[in-house]
Amino acid sequence: MTQFKNHKATESPNLLVGLNNPDDGGVIQVGDQKIIQTVDFFTPILDNPYDWGRVAAANALSDVYAMGGEPISALQLVCWPRSELSFDILSEVIKGGLDTMQKANCTVIGGHSIDDKEPKYGFSITGVIKDKIFKNNEIKDGDRLFLTKPIGTGIITTAIKRGVASDESVKIVTDIMTELNKKSLNFSLDNNANAITDITGFGLLGHLYEMLNDSKLSATIKFDSVSLIENIYDYLDKEIFPSGSLRNYEYLSDKLISDLDEQSLKILCDAQTNGGFLISIPKNQNIKLQKDMELNKNIWEIGEINSKYNEKINII
Repeated sequence: MTQFKNHKATESPNLLVGLNNPDDGGVIQVGDQKIIQTVDFFTPILDNPYDWGRVAAANALSDVYAMGGEPISALQLVCWPRSELSFDILSEVIKGGLDTMQKANCTVIGGHSIDDKEPKYGFSITGVIKDKIFKNNEIKDGDRLFLTKPIGTGIITTAIKRGVASDESVKIVTDIMTELNKKSLNFSLDNNANAITDITGFGLLGHLYEMLNDSKLSATIKFDSVSLIENIYDYLDKEIFPSGSLRNYEYLSDKLISDLDEQSLKILCDAQTNGGFLISIPKNQNIKLQKDMELNKNIWEIGEINSKYNEKINII
C-alpha cells in the first residue's frame, strides 16, 4: 500500500495502524473486530492479460496477509482505453483476478471503472485480523530473517517489456508473482514472528530498511543465502534494470556496508511485484515448517537483526 508520509491520518481512537505509523495496510477497530483495508493497482506487467489479472489480485491480497489478516471482500478497480483495447482483453484480465480471489476465498462484491488512456487493474480489499497484528517495525535484537520468494521479478518484467525475456524466465516470474502469500503468513504464525513486510516496490533492502527505521537496530544479510531468479545476471549484464529499482539503489547506497559488487547490490534493491515476505523471527525459536515447505527451497534464512551498525545494513 502506497504511503503518503507528509500527510496525517484522520484522528480516531479506533485507528490501530494508519498513515501516522505507515505499514502494508491500515487497521481499524470495529467493535470486537480488527478490520484491515488496503488498495493496490498497476499497469500491465505481463503480456498475457489473464496472468496480469492474477498478479494484480495476488499482489493486492499480499498486503492483507502481511498484516496478519484474512481477506474477506474486494472491489475491482479498472482503468481502460475503450477506444484502443477490446473488452475481450479486459474480460481475460478480470477472469484472472476473479480466479485468484476465489482461490483466496475472498468475495469480489463489485468495483468501479473509468475510461483511461493507459490500462490499469487492481483491487481494494477488506480483511479481518483474528490473531496479532503484524507490523513491519517490531523487530527485536537477535531476530533471524527469513525470505519466502526469490528476488528479481522487476528485472525480468523489464526484460519482458523490452521483448528480450526468455520463455523460461517468463514462466518463472509468472509463477512467483501469482503465488499467494498465505503460506508465508502461516509460517510466520507458526514461528511466533515479531515482524513481517511483503517485498514490493522498495526491493528487499528498501523494505528491510523500513523495518530498521527509528529502531536503533541494524541487519546483516548473507548474500549467498538470498534466493535469486535463475539467470538474473544475464539480464543485468545487458543493462536491464528498472528505473524504480535504480532509485532504490541510489537511495540506499549510503545505508549499506558491503564489499559486494554493484550488480549484486542492485539485485537486492530490485523492485518486486507480489514478492515474498521478509519475516523477523525470535532467535531461539525452533523453526517449524509446514508439510509442503522446505528450508532453502520454499523459504530461506538470509540474515539477522543486530545492534552493530546503527541502522545500517551489512551485506556479506
